[in-house]
Amino acid sequence: MTTNRPVVAQHYLLVQVDGTLTFHRDTFQVMREKVDQGEGETDMQSIPNSSPIAAYHYVPFDAAEQQRMNKVANGIFWELSNTDPDSPTPESFEPYEQPEPHDPQDRIIKMRGPVVFCARFDSLSSSHADTIRTAHQRVHERLRSKGWI
Repeated sequence: MTTNRPVVAQHYLLVQVDGTLTFHRDTFQVMREKVDQGEGETDMQSIPNSSPIAAYHYVPFDAAEQQRMNKVANGIFWELSNTDPDSPTPESFEPYEQPEPHDPQDRIIKMRGPVVFCARFDSLSSSHADTIRTAHQRVHERLRSKGWI
């Protein structure tokens, strides 16, 4: 049995590999087209300590593939995950523990290509968008000062 659900546009923020952050309102299908890079699949990661926000990104099939890393989006992910001001910086912040990790690298999320920051269940609220913009500014300044972007 199929139901005809209306296609609803949602607010989201898109982070390009060069660090550019833009605000959009599109359907999930359009969001997917902006993230999808071809030989791989897309994935949505909930952000620890920021449960309403998720990062929608591309995962190449070939783990050795060197699709351009989105350093700013990765930084935003860990900036939003790290809510304790006395805890380590996002570069050294350890992601949440996965059951029985086989390799420390398996615990690191490495988003490649354009990344969408969206709400998990609805359109991104203006307060969550402001939180992401603030994190973007801090991450962008930190990476630029280190010469990484």
